[in-house]
Amino acid sequence: MNMTQNFAEILLMVPAALCTGFVMFIAGVVQGIMDDVDEAMFKRILTELYGHAVKSPYAVGTASITLVGMIPYFMVYGCGNRWFTAGLILWVVTSIVSKVTNLPIYGRVIALDSGEAVRLREERRKLHGANILRAALSFISVVLMVIGLR
Repeated sequence: MNMTQNFAEILLMVPAALCTGFVMFIAGVVQGIMDDVDEAMFKRILTELYGHAVKSPYAVGTASITLVGMIPYFMVYGCGNRWFTAGLILWVVTSIVSKVTNLPIYGRVIALDSGEAVRLREERRKLHGANILRAALSFISVVLMVIGLR
């Protein structure tokens, strides 16, 4: 591995790590708040959080830079750094898993009436698990990338 490849890997890993921190904050702190409020407030918080997150340059940027940057990285350096490659692949898998698990929950919560406490409580429980899974997988992907930096 040469210095240029190492630098490219750092450039890919930094936004992945920043996004992981963001996801871990949501899974721990924000989810904790959503777990402690009543169902109507949970719906309101999640609706606002989702609306602001999809417009946030930080959230969108950190989630996108690593995914987009992987293309030229693999074209130039291939898959020779197995640990780093495993981290990038897990990063993509994590992104797919979060789209499959979290986005439908957001849609269902937003569509529910604030008075549907039982259904909102169930969606909140599902979201809690989905957020923990996403945070754990994101963290593991970054750890793999760090191991790949030699």
